[in-house]
Amino acid sequence: MRKWILTWILPTLLYIPYLYTIFLLGTLSSACNDMTTEQTAANVNCSSLERHTRSYEFMKGSDVRIRKLFCRTQWYLWIDKHGNVKGTQDPNNSYSILEIRTVTVGGIVAIKGVKSEYFLAMNKSGKLYGKKFCNEDCNFRELIQENKYNTYASAKWTHNGGEMFVALNNKGLPIKGKKSKKENRSSHFLPLQAS
Repeated sequence: MRKWILTWILPTLLYIPYLYTIFLLGTLSSACNDMTTEQTAANVNCSSLERHTRSYEFMKGSDVRIRKLFCRTQWYLWIDKHGNVKGTQDPNNSYSILEIRTVTVGGIVAIKGVKSEYFLAMNKSGKLYGKKFCNEDCNFRELIQENKYNTYASAKWTHNGGEMFVALNNKGLPIKGKKSKKENRSSHFLPLQAS
């Protein structure tokens, strides 16, 4: 009788790890369903450094979005034909259509007026202006805040260690970066689809 119990219990004990392994592989494959083979290999095999390097080619200038930046102060950001930066409440203003292009990894973007062909720029004192050719003054760090609005901080300039943000006041005029803060409504923008 004892021999029969052992032969019946032993296979059952071996099936438990086998079924557990199948269960784990099944959950791994369902979790990795939308991954490429390189990403799946990186998740499974951690021994190779090559598998952990990521390609950010899609962010190096190829990511271009055509948007209108709508500020929480109820103004659309626009760059006119002379390079002046202001706000307009006209949703059909063609100068408010902007091209937001990813410059480098880490959310650094350049913002260009489609019609005016001026880039949004910020100088050392925090003044916003339009510039015909893109340089470091035209790079902004795009961050999505907790309230789902975006902020755009100068990637080059700071004031007393604090970031300087693109901001429009309640009259649609740009606020100097030295006076702008991440928490202020004036520096919160919704990137709306341009129609």
